[in-house]
Amino acid sequence: MTKQVLVPFSVLLLALWGCGSPAVRPDGRTPTPPSSPTTPPSSPNSFSISPTSAVAGSLDVLLTITGSNFLGRPHNFSQAVWSSNGSDTGLATTFLSSTQLTAIVPADLLISPVSAQVFLLTGDRMGDLPLQKSGPAGFSVTALPVGAATITSISPESAPAGSSDVTVTIDGSNFDQQRFHNSIVGWSTTPNDPHCCNTWLETTFVSSTQLIAVIPAVLLQSPVTAQVFVETGDPQGIGDGVSYPRSNSVTFAVGP
Repeated sequence: MTKQVLVPFSVLLLALWGCGSPAVRPDGRTPTPPSSPTTPPSSPNSFSISPTSAVAGSLDVLLTITGSNFLGRPHNFSQAVWSSNGSDTGLATTFLSSTQLTAIVPADLLISPVSAQVFLLTGDRMGDLPLQKSGPAGFSVTALPVGAATITSISPESAPAGSSDVTVTIDGSNFDQQRFHNSIVGWSTTPNDPHCCNTWLETTFVSSTQLIAVIPAVLLQSPVTAQVFVETGDPQGIGDGVSYPRSNSVTFAVGP
């Protein structure tokens, strides 16, 4: 007589599952396969920032960060971090797309000359997985040239795209107006190349601490982030591209 061996159902279920057969529970439902371990998000390997420098004493600087694998979900996002002198500071970061972020470097990080690095952390700070850290991008805070003017504020700081001429009041120090030594306000949308493509604005000297400049409508037709600065020297030389002491720059945003 043949002896009958009873196999526990759990063992049979595992055997069937291992063979790739869809095991069925007694209640007729297919069991849920074990979930795979959650994997960390892909980290941006490399990216670029613009601008890459600012003069000591600048107001807040808006960084544009371009790369790949950026995330902007509530529990899985990319944040820019400022690192200098052994200290890390998280920057207010806005997700635009998987290839572009913006981040604000606050003025209190730009007070003195320093060589800093910007990197990205991707993940959920409240989650269980470690954050993924990107490689760094360099940012330099440079000293003001001797004799340079300093901007402490501008008003207004923005205008809608399509605006007519905008008059801007610039407060600061060390502005000058002499026969061959005038302070002139400049406008640039190429911060990585300070000697390229500057537009010199019509400037009125009010005092050593205040200038008034007019941004013409032609510069305000499309959304753009520009840098406003002051150079002091011979107006003819400035117009011909001669380099004179330049102030810190401040951001003027032309919005949609």
